[in-house]
Amino acid sequence: MATQGDRMKNTKRKRIAPGYVYLAALAGLIVLVVGLVFVIKRYTPTKEHMSLEDYFELTEENESAVIINGEFKKISDTEDYVHAIYLNDATYLQIDFLKKELDDGYVFDSTDGVLRYVTDKDVVSASVHSPKYTIGKKRDAIETDVVVSQDGTYFVNLDFVKKFTDLTYKHYGNPNRVVIETAGFTIEKASLKKDVPLRRFGGVKSKILKDASKGDKVGILEDYGKWSYVITDDGVLACVQNRKMEKIGKKTTKASLEERTYDHLQMDKKVVLGWHQVTSRAANSTVEKVLADSDLNVISPTWFFLNDNDGNIQSYASSDYVSYCHDRNVQVWGLVSNLENKNVDTTSVLNVTSSRDNLVNSLISAAISYNLDGINVDMEALSASAKDGYIEFIRELSIKCEKNDIILSVDNYVPTSSTAFYNRSVQADYADYVVIMAYDEHYSGSDEPGSVASIGFVEEGVKNTLKEVPADQIILGMPFYARVWAVGENQLSSKAYGMDEMEAYLEANDATINWIDKVGQNYGEFTDGDITYMAWIEDAKSLGKKLDVMKSNKLAGAAFWKLGFETKDIWSLIDKYTK
Repeated sequence: MATQGDRMKNTKRKRIAPGYVYLAALAGLIVLVVGLVFVIKRYTPTKEHMSLEDYFELTEENESAVIINGEFKKISDTEDYVHAIYLNDATYLQIDFLKKELDDGYVFDSTDGVLRYVTDKDVVSASVHSPKYTIGKKRDAIETDVVVSQDGTYFVNLDFVKKFTDLTYKHYGNPNRVVIETAGFTIEKASLKKDVPLRRFGGVKSKILKDASKGDKVGILEDYGKWSYVITDDGVLACVQNRKMEKIGKKTTKASLEERTYDHLQMDKKVVLGWHQVTSRAANSTVEKVLADSDLNVISPTWFFLNDNDGNIQSYASSDYVSYCHDRNVQVWGLVSNLENKNVDTTSVLNVTSSRDNLVNSLISAAISYNLDGINVDMEALSASAKDGYIEFIRELSIKCEKNDIILSVDNYVPTSSTAFYNRSVQADYADYVVIMAYDEHYSGSDEPGSVASIGFVEEGVKNTLKEVPADQIILGMPFYARVWAVGENQLSSKAYGMDEMEAYLEANDATINWIDKVGQNYGEFTDGDITYMAWIEDAKSLGKKLDVMKSNKLAGAAFWKLGFETKDIWSLIDKYTK
């Protein structure tokens, strides 16, 4: 049994001083208050606003923000120009920005101060600091200048642009911004259920960009779950809670311009074209020889080439030549090249409007004067800086060719990343035929020996061209020549031979010849001292493989470089594939 003393001891151990109770209660209250403050601070919406000037990062006095199809086109660190300006109550887009974001068809020449655009029927032309422009021979104007310059940068009036590029736009002030929608752009619309702040990011702590009202309409750009990224009718891009808006259906920007149609002048049979190398007027006399055993329906003499930086051409054209061919039902497509005169800056000729105009007009004049059926463009070794001028040259030449019933064909390398700027898809719109030069896989400057045109090279060239050009516009160019490679310890050189010459050369040197299925060619080889001579041979068998590619892909026809290099038996083979 516990004694009284024991009970007193137990009682003493359970007693708590009043001061400790007070401190514990105070600590609990502090924790509660801090927690409550934290919760309130964390979940109470902020009322802080962010100015649209800061959001759009506008720094220049008349600079304008640009929103295209719901996307704010923020200026990147690599751009040294503003995207748009607002001047004289009109919105102007910087030319490179316009080309990149809306329509690459606009080509501006700062040397002559001329803006060009080509529709499916006409060439449109405007000059800097003028409201006037021409469409073909028709004159027109807008209210303010078509093209203006500011600090050395050129801008194009959106009122002018919308006449040729299918879009709608609205300008808003304070700050300047333009909202552009292209034809076919679709967005889901919603109506706000109550007055609501539109925030820069999803979350109640994000700054407010605009205080919107009940009934305001927004377009939903992206649904984040509880929040959505939206655009207001006046071009503010912000976030709003999904529960505070109601979807009301989709809106699509309607087309306002007529759909373009590109007409093509084409033969009603397979094209069988032979390039005839003519390096002087006297060389025209060989036409009788090159046509003697052939079954061509088109001959393309190398008659024209760029001769100066003003776009003038040297011509070896001959009326007698054309008459001789026409009497034998052979069309004549005069070829124009840029390779003969090494002093000519092709990029300058193509990029400067006056020089390009001179070139186009000279070719059309020659075609009419000599009764040509077509023009064959062979512009090679171009730099990427010529891309705008080159494709504009094709567009402008095609318009005049069509008006004069002249067939336009354009020669192209097999597609590679480095030749993408030749823009074969645009060529297909404007030119009647696109020719693949499916040869020079290995050429005189190659760093290793190999075939001029292996079957894989040809197949790949056709496959990739078909991604940009319809089959009924493609002519497959094939070689009548091959190369003999001399390979030694410190030597690599080659020489081109026609079919007859190659056969005789290899036979005279007792070369070993074997068929290589992988390349689709016979391969010949012999050794003389320390040098090994190697040849991937073009003959009837290898050409048949290439003609199979043409036939199986249902291409428009065949072309051959060059006439005079072939053996006589080749034509019966070609006839078999092209009839």
